[in-house]
Amino acid sequence: MFRRFISCVSLLFLVGAAGSAIAEERYQPFAENRGWTVAYDRQDKVCIASPKGAKDGLFFIRPNGNVVVVLVATSKLGWLTHEQDYDVVVHTDRRKWTGTMRANVTDGSGGLYLTNPHASFMAALRDAARMTLSVDNVSYGPFSLSGSSDTLKQIANCARALDRGDFGPARTEETTQAREVTIGSGMMVDWTREDFGKTYTNGEWALTLNGEDSDEGTATAVLSVRHKDKGETAIRLETGPDEMARGQIGIYPLQWAEPGVVFSSFSGGAHCCTAVALAHASDDAVKTVELGTFDGFGVTPADLDEDGNVEFDLRDDRFLYAFSSYAESAPPVKIMGLRDGEARDVTREDAFRPVLERRLTASMRACFEQSTAGVCAGALGNAALMGYFPAALELMALEEIDKQMEDYFLDCDDTTACKGQKRFEDFAEAVAWRLENWGYGTQAVLDDKVTAFVEELARAKDGYAPENANAENEYSCGMGPLTFEYDAAKKRALVRGYEYGCNFGAAAMLKDSLVVDLLCSGEADFWMDRHVYVRDGEALMSLSATGALDAGGATRFDRCPAKPAGSSQP
Repeated sequence: MFRRFISCVSLLFLVGAAGSAIAEERYQPFAENRGWTVAYDRQDKVCIASPKGAKDGLFFIRPNGNVVVVLVATSKLGWLTHEQDYDVVVHTDRRKWTGTMRANVTDGSGGLYLTNPHASFMAALRDAARMTLSVDNVSYGPFSLSGSSDTLKQIANCARALDRGDFGPARTEETTQAREVTIGSGMMVDWTREDFGKTYTNGEWALTLNGEDSDEGTATAVLSVRHKDKGETAIRLETGPDEMARGQIGIYPLQWAEPGVVFSSFSGGAHCCTAVALAHASDDAVKTVELGTFDGFGVTPADLDEDGNVEFDLRDDRFLYAFSSYAESAPPVKIMGLRDGEARDVTREDAFRPVLERRLTASMRACFEQSTAGVCAGALGNAALMGYFPAALELMALEEIDKQMEDYFLDCDDTTACKGQKRFEDFAEAVAWRLENWGYGTQAVLDDKVTAFVEELARAKDGYAPENANAENEYSCGMGPLTFEYDAAKKRALVRGYEYGCNFGAAAMLKDSLVVDLLCSGEADFWMDRHVYVRDGEALMSLSATGALDAGGATRFDRCPAKPAGSSQP
């Protein structure tokens, strides 16, 4: 494609941009400034900016709004090998750019060019007075850059006019690239810069994808959204320059089981970032909603609560780099969804409790295995979402976590998370302080009625065993009876059984029954349980609502007899 563009520059070498009948016939003036002339090339159907009064120098060529070619051309570069890449150094006043440019040699004249150059290259040109180019330790130039900032804006305007068809009918090449495809519901379709101009259809929706380049070297992905009955609108998201431009498009039921549009764009970078926007048909129009910007590439809509509408299974990116490096961070879950036309954090809604339970137990296992600050902080975040923060903290190997935690993560300059706290004593203080200021609940939630009930059970120092349990029963008084403990200072309660322990989360008294959510661990595993305990005189009725502890249903436990004084029995 570039070979066609270079022919216009070759003509400028031969006759100059002005004063030639041939040039006047071929080039339609568009704009000019003190250093460049911007024109439309009728033959090659491109916009070109050429330096005034010079046959060599820096040229800009734009075939459309998505592509810009920067060319350094001079007859002195005729020795280059056509289409070969060369390492170069570009100096502009006080700035330097080092990179690779490709050679183009035509009729004895040579040049080096970049297609859609990186933002750092364009930044080196702005507001600079002159430029030199070094190839194989030989310098060429200096070339004038007077008016370069104005030139970048003017040729961008010329390219937009070209895209609008202001210079005549749209080119056949562009028309053939603009194509329509049908996409299915319930799937995210990847897009790249090559898909600009494509229209995606699904039922009542038609989505046309285009892109815009800015003068600063950044780019914008533009999705024109049309609904058959409700009208149209546009979504604009930042995207990566050059080949980094990519994202996803999908049609999903967003609310009230009605199909809507999910559009995402990746801005580029090792760890960043995907911007996501939604479009849905309201009573009288198509409305757009920004879901947010999230780490990594892409999102995965899923119907997490099986109500016919999708949610977005994300994570709380504030945990990244807060307690460990990016690679060792494992942020807690964050679920977002569309509610009454607005994007909301729905993580704590009751419908998603099963999701949180699975994430909590999985993250607790990971913390147990790794004992790293980033992983364990994420587990505590999951725990705090369900009221289990104190319980989860009690189950962690805090000394081992402190040993592995890099010291500088105890320093804090995040004004939102730290609120004046400059330095933390240890991991436990750092995570509790940050989570509390981020809106996570970290305090104990046991009320006086619950604690009184547990304290009464804790008085049975020898515990409780299933009635009629023989001595070989693992829950018998001699092996692993059920015992309760309460720490008044920390307001934390737990229950122990044979080779396991469960810390109390949320708990409440319903008449004479204690209903409690338990976070349990044993034999290097973690699980959740909702348990009901009822006093029956000196005995205790126990029921695992989930079947995690008592799969057989309600069990009656008798109080174990006190061991004789000085007894060595377990």
